[in-house]
This record gives sequence, C-alpha cells and structure tokens, in this order.
Amino acid sequence: MKTTAFKSGFVAMLGRPNVGKSTLLNALLGSKISIVSPVPQTTRHKIKGILNLENAQVVFVDTPGLHSFRDSLVRHLNTLAKQALVDCDLILYVVDICRPIGKEEEAVMEILARQKVKIIMVLNKRDLGEKFINDYIGFWEKKIKKAPLVYYVPVSAKTGKNVDMLRNVIVRNLPQNPAFYDKDTVTDFPVKFRIADIVREKLFLNLGEELPHSLAVEVQHIEKKKRIVHVLVNIYINRSSQKKIVVGKRGEVLKIIGVAARPQIEEIFNKKVYLGLWVKVVSDWQKRPRILQELGYY
Repeated sequence: MKTTAFKSGFVAMLGRPNVGKSTLLNALLGSKISIVSPVPQTTRHKIKGILNLENAQVVFVDTPGLHSFRDSLVRHLNTLAKQALVDCDLILYVVDICRPIGKEEEAVMEILARQKVKIIMVLNKRDLGEKFINDYIGFWEKKIKKAPLVYYVPVSAKTGKNVDMLRNVIVRNLPQNPAFYDKDTVTDFPVKFRIADIVREKLFLNLGEELPHSLAVEVQHIEKKKRIVHVLVNIYINRSSQKKIVVGKRGEVLKIIGVAARPQIEEIFNKKVYLGLWVKVVSDWQKRPRILQELGYY
C-alpha cells in the first residue's frame, strides 16, 4: 500500500500593515496564536504557529507589517519582517483586496521579487468585496514577472472562506521533510510574550487609535503556585498625560482590560490567574534601543 510522503517546512507570512495576516494565521491553525486588532502594528514579534496534520507539519512565521515610517521601533519591525524570509520554504504574500495598490505595496512586491522561494498571493478580505482583486493580479503579472509566484488564492480569513483550499495549496508546495517540532506543540512563542500580546490586544481594542503606537507591554513577573498563577504586567507609555487614558476614571479602563485578558491567560496555564497591571511612564521608549531590548523587540 502506497503511503504519502510526510512534508514540513517554514512558511513566512508577509504584507503591509493591517491586511489580516494575524487573522489568517489563526484561521489556518484553527486556534488563536497571534493577536488580532484593527490597529496597524499589532504584531511586533515573529510568531511561529505550528499546524500539525496527518501528512504534514506547517510552521507559520507571522511578521509585523512592512511600514514606510522611520522611527526606531518601526525600523526594527521592518527588519523582523525581512528576516522572516531567510531560510523559509514558502511565502504567503497577503494583500487586502479592498484597498488600492500604493507605493507601500509596490515596495513589498519589490522585496518579494528578489526571493527565490515559491510565493502564494493570498487575496484576503473577499467578504468585504473584490474591488481591487484584478489590480493586484494584473500589477504582479505586469511588473513582477520573474518572482516564483505559483498561486493566487482569494480568501476571507474572517469568515474562513477558502481557508481549507489555501491550507491544501500550502501543503502541496512544501518539501518532504520530517517534522521540526513535537506534534503537540502549537507555538514556540515564549509564554511571557504571549501574555504581553494578550494584554496589548485588549488595550488596543479598548483605547482606540490615538494611543497604541505609544504603548508597550512587558510581563515583569510570573509566579506559579499550587492553585493560582500570579502575573505582574507593566504597561509603558510616553507621557504622564496618557496615564489617565490608560488607567481610566477610578481605574475603570484597567479593570476592563484585566477582565478581558484574564480568561485567555488562564487558558495558557490551565488554572486561575491573578493579573496585576501597572502603568509606567517611559519617555520616547520607541527610540531607546535599551528599552526595546528589555521589551523583547531586539
């Protein structure tokens, strides 16, 4: 009886900000690994989400969206995104077909044109319409002729439309390899960064667009006890005036954040969690390499 050869490989997910890479990663995995927010710059680390199938193991590397800005943090995010392409076996180039092609998109395509591995263009957000879908396909075919793009796959990461098809296409284009990770492993993302991302997601969702780029989250301490886990988290902001926004009147905002984040953190440890949130002012933390290193961005 003929058996199917086992396949495995690293799949980099690349695109400009807010095209839905994190939502797509979670949809492909069937579980929440990468945080999701309508605010660009949500994903600040490379996150490996691991999909274990009967005949394959797919190691997804989610990346920050490539930005055109120039501050220290964003330069670092761009570096992370480009590094994810090194030694990957396949690239998922995710685009938002509800947005027109601009200079930022052209810059991403130019980066991809220099790659030698196979590329799948994921035409995301089809649930919101397909206004620019032909523009993306036409631009690539006209301008970027030499890069090894093998498929155009229209999907809706939000609704799950065609996600199964994309998953099959990915496996089909992976090399034959043994598994890189144990079959029970779903991510190699450190626990403290997973917790920080959960808290940061809740902050983004509750604070709106005026603050997130000036905010960072660091897990200061984790103490596991018999029946409960104590987790202490620092929330860094640039200015004292922002502290009132993050804390809220009589601490109401922090309370909302804690209530929303705690259940997801408890899922990580499979036990009750005490979550302490502290807001600290660190002026211009995005421009300080030492602070970025402490927060895990270097």
